[in-house]
Amino acid sequence: MTTNNQPEDEAGSTNISRDRWSRLCLKEAHLLSLPTALWFGVFLLLPLAVIGVYSFMSYSNFNVIFEVTSDSWIRALTSDTSQAVFIRTLSVGVLMTAITLVLAYPIAYYLRFYTSELTGIVLLLFLVIPFLTSELIRTLGWFPVLGRSGAINWFLMSTGVIDEPIRWLIFSLFSQVIGYLQNFLVFMAAPIYISLSQVDENLLDASNTLRADSLATFRNVTWPLSLPGVAIGCMFTFVLAIGNLTIPQFLSGGDATVTMLIYQSVQRGLHYPDASALSILLLVVIFAFVFALFRVVDISEIAQG
Repeated sequence: MTTNNQPEDEAGSTNISRDRWSRLCLKEAHLLSLPTALWFGVFLLLPLAVIGVYSFMSYSNFNVIFEVTSDSWIRALTSDTSQAVFIRTLSVGVLMTAITLVLAYPIAYYLRFYTSELTGIVLLLFLVIPFLTSELIRTLGWFPVLGRSGAINWFLMSTGVIDEPIRWLIFSLFSQVIGYLQNFLVFMAAPIYISLSQVDENLLDASNTLRADSLATFRNVTWPLSLPGVAIGCMFTFVLAIGNLTIPQFLSGGDATVTMLIYQSVQRGLHYPDASALSILLLVVIFAFVFALFRVVDISEIAQG
């Protein structure tokens, strides 16, 4: 009897040891995730909770009154000004995402398939060079280039192409788009390049073996496999565009965005409830866009490498 039960006892001991090891690994994983959870709780959830509380506070004579009201939310949702500004902000965000994708994809494609890996990475890093200076300096740097007496107008007038300065080069949607492109092109090109770098060369060779032309290979192989990078790039560009303050404030010529409306609410009247309601509403729009985008495109492949 003792001899027959010995293998069962050893199996039971092995299962117990495995269970203890699994519980120990689980506890270790929880402990390792604790600093991250604490960081997000203190620096993300807590500030959002404070903003949420302020959005339901009353306001009178440059002072926040701690009385619960929904006036700020009603203004944010029903005001003609806020609705028009939200529509314009989202339109600019979508437009910038589309333009940046059209320009960044060929760059990433060229760096992936027409240069070596080292050369592609080095050239991609050149897009990061402008970030060695502050965003304010990068934005103001367009004034001597696009201004009425700037380099472009001076050259065109000197060569006789135009008789007077082109007014829409600065303080317009055009200058705003230029400012966004300078800042956000790398955020679109880099994820697409990473996604294209993970495309299996054997798939491209198989497409060529099946006598598919370059366009068919791109449409059926390269483009679908690069969609995770495209989705991440679109997320970066859209979120950064609609959340940016410096570029529309200095280059748009006075056309307001949601961030400018939030800034003006605080600067002109210390109206923190209105600013808080607009901020949360903008955050909800961003989360909705990201959720919808990643419901359509699976980005797990780019994370797996």
